[in-house]
Amino acid sequence: MGSTNGKSSWQRLRLAVLLAVLGSVAVYAWRTRQWSSGLEVAQRLLHNEENRQAIAALDGLRGRFGDSAQIRLLLASAYRQLGNKDAFNRQLELGESMGLSAETVQAEELLFDAQLGLLDAPAARIATYMESNPQAFDTAARSLVFGLLRNQDTQAVDRFLPLWQTQSPDAPWIPTFRAMMQLTRRDWKNALLEIEPALKKHPGFVPLYLQAGIAYRGDQQLELAESMLDRYLESQPDNAEALLMYSEVLRKLGKATEALDRIEKGIKSLSDPSRQIQPSLTLQIAKLYLDAEQNQKVIDTLDRLSKQWPEDVEIASTLSQAYQRLGDESRSVAYAAIADTGQKQTVLADRMLFELLSNPNRTAQQCYDLGHLLLHKQSRENGLYWLEAALKLDENFTPAHEDLVLYYERIGQRQLAAVHQRYIGPPAKP
Repeated sequence: MGSTNGKSSWQRLRLAVLLAVLGSVAVYAWRTRQWSSGLEVAQRLLHNEENRQAIAALDGLRGRFGDSAQIRLLLASAYRQLGNKDAFNRQLELGESMGLSAETVQAEELLFDAQLGLLDAPAARIATYMESNPQAFDTAARSLVFGLLRNQDTQAVDRFLPLWQTQSPDAPWIPTFRAMMQLTRRDWKNALLEIEPALKKHPGFVPLYLQAGIAYRGDQQLELAESMLDRYLESQPDNAEALLMYSEVLRKLGKATEALDRIEKGIKSLSDPSRQIQPSLTLQIAKLYLDAEQNQKVIDTLDRLSKQWPEDVEIASTLSQAYQRLGDESRSVAYAAIADTGQKQTVLADRMLFELLSNPNRTAQQCYDLGHLLLHKQSRENGLYWLEAALKLDENFTPAHEDLVLYYERIGQRQLAAVHQRYIGPPAKP
């Protein structure tokens, strides 16, 4: 009897041990599946440029399964795609401390430098990277083309895109970049011929929606532009370019209040609260207040910007209208005079832009002429672009350095002003 009971107890113990082992294996298998599934979701989001959602998904994985070098590498990729250099560097530092190899870190840094247009002989260096990392061909190609566009080497882009398509015919970035090239020439129709089939093929690829919004807006299909930009802002709520364009479309559709709400939400969602709002977006907010008959808010919104850029046409015009509605005729007339004088000059901008875009042999002087006009009269962002283009053609081109010193001093970035001041000698004593 005792022997039977002992045997039964032993069998129960073995069964309990077996169940415990099987339970542990099942839990481990479940966690492994959850981990793998979570990584796949994050990687799919990164592929579609849903970078903020990818960051949220990766942070969720980190909370559930603990930190790892793999997660930090994917986070670095997300911030690279967002163009956030500081956050990118931080993720790589953390990843390296968890075992990320120096070779992997250097590869990621190479891709970011390529994206920023900082590499010498970028095509050759990225080709070498592609040979060693064929699985990352599309990622490297994306960085290369962004860098070439940043350096305005559109001919190199035109040569590279067919090669990319041969290697990776379904890459959604290919029609996106082709559309971007068409849009720089304001060729809305041909841009849409690239975008519309690509959207049907890649409905989850976020960058296509921004390009579609730009093209439909240019083609005056405003309802479609609103829809495309609305979809893009779901993924990139604080993208200044998209917010600006979306609000312009809504203004034309008579939806100023809705545009204001969207911009205010976008500003609140800024990933870096210390980041300044772009001047063009500040001006757009003022215009929306003007549409909404909130004239004092127009003046308050433009107060700082109008002091920084007293010669700007649209700032002066918007303030003139606001003061006129408030009954301040003298200030209205003064700002109207500034706007009228500047408007006579800015009518040349479109012709100058067309000539530059169609001329592969453009000079630093031509780039400077457009950059100077835009910087002072119409658009800080576009003005900076062409001033920097002048310096890429001639790094010692003094007038461009002078304008950049002025720009950085006006926005309070004296260190950057000093960088350009070195090319034009010490500042004059007051």
